[in-house]
Amino acid sequence: MKVADRHRVANSDMTVADKIRALAAAGCSRADIARLLGKRYQHVRNVLEADKLPRNSPSSRPIHEGLEEAGSAFSGVHRLAVDVDGRVKLPPHVLAALGGASGVLIGELEGDRFVILNGRAAALRARDRVMGASRDLSRVLSDELIAERRAEAGRDDG
Repeated sequence: MKVADRHRVANSDMTVADKIRALAAAGCSRADIARLLGKRYQHVRNVLEADKLPRNSPSSRPIHEGLEEAGSAFSGVHRLAVDVDGRVKLPPHVLAALGGASGVLIGELEGDRFVILNGRAAALRARDRVMGASRDLSRVLSDELIAERRAEAGRDDG
Protein backbone atom coordinates (compact mmCIF):
# COMPACT_ATOMS: atom_id res chain seq x y z
CA MET A 1 0.00 0.00 0.00
CA LYS A 2 1.38 3.40 -0.95
CA VAL A 3 2.17 5.88 1.81
CA ALA A 4 -0.47 8.28 0.43
CA ASP A 5 -3.10 5.54 0.58
CA ARG A 6 -2.13 4.74 4.17
CA HIS A 7 -2.59 8.37 5.16
CA ARG A 8 -5.90 8.55 3.27
CA VAL A 9 -7.20 5.61 5.31
CA ALA A 10 -5.79 7.05 8.55
CA ASN A 11 -7.53 10.41 7.96
CA SER A 12 -10.83 8.95 6.78
CA ASP A 13 -14.15 8.95 8.68
CA MET A 14 -13.90 5.20 9.34
CA THR A 15 -13.86 3.93 12.88
CA VAL A 16 -10.43 3.26 14.36
CA ALA A 17 -11.13 -0.48 14.30
CA ASP A 18 -12.11 -0.34 10.62
CA LYS A 19 -8.96 1.66 9.83
CA ILE A 20 -6.91 -1.02 11.57
CA ARG A 21 -8.65 -3.75 9.58
CA ALA A 22 -8.19 -1.92 6.27
CA LEU A 23 -4.51 -1.26 6.86
CA ALA A 24 -3.89 -4.85 7.98
CA ALA A 25 -5.70 -6.18 4.91
CA ALA A 26 -3.41 -4.02 2.77
CA GLY A 27 -0.37 -5.73 4.31
CA CYS A 28 0.74 -3.17 6.89
CA SER A 29 2.39 -4.58 10.00
CA ARG A 30 0.73 -4.14 13.38
CA ALA A 31 3.58 -1.90 14.54
CA ASP A 32 3.24 0.34 11.46
CA ILE A 33 -0.53 0.58 11.97
CA ALA A 34 -0.07 1.55 15.60
CA ARG A 35 2.45 4.28 14.69
CA LEU A 36 0.33 5.60 11.82
CA LEU A 37 -2.87 5.82 13.88
CA GLY A 38 -1.21 6.93 17.10
CA LYS A 39 -2.56 3.90 18.96
CA ARG A 40 -0.91 1.34 21.19
CA TYR A 41 0.30 -1.86 19.57
CA GLN A 42 -1.98 -3.77 21.98
CA HIS A 43 -5.03 -1.90 20.66
CA VAL A 44 -4.18 -2.91 17.08
CA ARG A 45 -3.56 -6.50 18.16
CA ASN A 46 -6.83 -6.67 20.12
CA VAL A 47 -8.86 -5.54 17.10
CA LEU A 48 -7.24 -8.02 14.75
CA GLU A 49 -7.35 -10.93 17.21
CA ALA A 50 -10.99 -10.25 18.17
CA ASP A 51 -11.94 -10.60 14.51
CA LYS A 52 -10.62 -14.17 14.58
CA LEU A 53 -12.92 -15.17 17.47
CA PRO A 54 -16.32 -16.74 16.79
CA ARG A 55 -19.05 -14.09 16.99
CA ASN A 56 -20.83 -15.79 19.89
CA SER A 57 -17.64 -16.33 21.89
CA PRO A 58 -17.99 -15.03 25.47
CA SER A 59 -14.47 -13.59 25.27
CA SER A 60 -15.19 -11.50 22.16
CA ARG A 61 -15.53 -7.76 22.59
CA PRO A 62 -18.90 -6.01 22.56
CA ILE A 63 -20.00 -5.74 18.95
CA HIS A 64 -20.75 -2.00 19.19
CA GLU A 65 -17.28 -1.17 20.54
CA GLY A 66 -15.32 1.20 18.33
CA LEU A 67 -18.27 3.09 16.89
CA GLU A 68 -18.30 5.46 19.86
CA GLU A 69 -14.76 6.47 18.93
CA ALA A 70 -15.96 7.74 15.57
CA GLY A 71 -17.83 10.69 17.10
CA SER A 72 -20.87 12.46 15.71
CA ALA A 73 -20.40 11.12 12.18
CA PHE A 74 -21.57 7.73 13.42
CA SER A 75 -23.92 8.71 16.25
CA GLY A 76 -26.87 6.36 16.22
CA VAL A 77 -24.99 3.73 14.20
CA HIS A 78 -24.62 0.33 15.83
CA ARG A 79 -22.74 -2.76 14.70
CA LEU A 80 -24.99 -5.75 15.42
CA ALA A 81 -24.06 -9.42 15.21
CA VAL A 82 -26.47 -11.97 13.76
CA ASP A 83 -26.12 -15.43 15.31
CA VAL A 84 -26.46 -18.69 13.38
CA ASP A 85 -30.20 -18.78 14.09
CA GLY A 86 -30.70 -15.30 12.61
CA ARG A 87 -31.17 -13.58 15.97
CA VAL A 88 -29.90 -10.07 16.60
CA LYS A 89 -29.24 -8.80 20.11
CA LEU A 90 -29.93 -5.08 20.49
CA PRO A 91 -27.79 -3.02 22.88
CA PRO A 92 -29.60 -2.07 26.13
CA HIS A 93 -29.73 1.65 25.31
CA VAL A 94 -31.35 0.87 21.92
CA LEU A 95 -33.98 -1.30 23.62
CA ALA A 96 -34.68 1.51 26.10
CA ALA A 97 -35.11 4.00 23.25
CA LEU A 98 -37.58 1.65 21.56
CA GLY A 99 -39.70 1.38 24.69
CA GLY A 100 -38.32 -1.51 26.71
CA ALA A 101 -36.89 -4.98 26.51
CA SER A 102 -40.15 -6.85 26.02
CA GLY A 103 -43.01 -6.55 23.59
CA VAL A 104 -43.27 -6.38 19.85
CA LEU A 105 -41.18 -4.30 17.49
CA ILE A 106 -42.01 -3.74 13.84
CA GLY A 107 -39.36 -4.19 11.16
CA GLU A 108 -39.58 -2.58 7.75
CA LEU A 109 -37.35 -3.56 4.84
CA GLU A 110 -36.45 -0.52 2.70
CA GLY A 111 -34.19 -1.64 -0.14
CA ASP A 112 -30.96 -2.70 1.56
CA ARG A 113 -31.97 -1.22 4.95
CA PHE A 114 -33.99 -2.85 7.72
CA VAL A 115 -35.60 -0.27 10.01
CA ILE A 116 -36.88 -1.26 13.46
CA LEU A 117 -39.83 0.71 14.84
CA ASN A 118 -41.58 0.59 18.18
CA GLY A 119 -45.36 0.11 18.15
CA ARG A 120 -46.20 3.82 18.33
CA ALA A 121 -43.87 4.77 15.48
CA ALA A 122 -45.21 1.89 13.36
CA ALA A 123 -48.82 3.00 13.98
CA LEU A 124 -47.99 6.59 13.01
CA ARG A 125 -46.24 5.41 9.86
CA ALA A 126 -49.23 3.20 8.94
CA ARG A 127 -51.61 6.12 9.53
CA ASP A 128 -49.50 8.37 7.30
CA ARG A 129 -49.50 5.75 4.54
CA VAL A 130 -53.28 5.31 4.70
CA MET A 131 -53.85 9.05 4.75
CA GLY A 132 -51.39 9.51 1.89
CA ALA A 133 -53.11 6.82 -0.17
CA SER A 134 -56.54 8.35 0.34
CA ARG A 135 -55.25 11.80 -0.65
CA ASP A 136 -53.59 10.37 -3.76
CA LEU A 137 -56.85 8.87 -4.95
CA SER A 138 -58.46 12.35 -5.12
CA ARG A 139 -61.65 10.93 -3.66
CA VAL A 140 -63.04 10.35 -0.21
CA LEU A 141 -63.40 6.63 0.41
CA SER A 142 -65.93 7.09 3.21
CA ASP A 143 -68.25 9.01 0.84
CA GLU A 144 -68.01 6.17 -1.68
CA LEU A 145 -68.86 3.62 1.01
CA ILE A 146 -71.91 5.62 2.13
CA ALA A 147 -73.07 5.95 -1.47
CA GLU A 148 -72.70 2.20 -2.03
CA ARG A 149 -74.68 1.43 1.16
CA ARG A 150 -77.47 3.82 0.13
CA ALA A 151 -77.62 2.22 -3.34
CA GLU A 152 -77.86 -1.25 -1.78
CA ALA A 153 -80.57 -0.08 0.60
CA GLY A 154 -82.49 1.43 -2.35
CA ARG A 155 -82.30 -1.84 -4.27
CA ASP A 156 -83.48 -3.80 -1.22
CA ASP A 157 -86.46 -1.44 -0.72
CA GLY A 158 -87.45 -1.23 -4.36
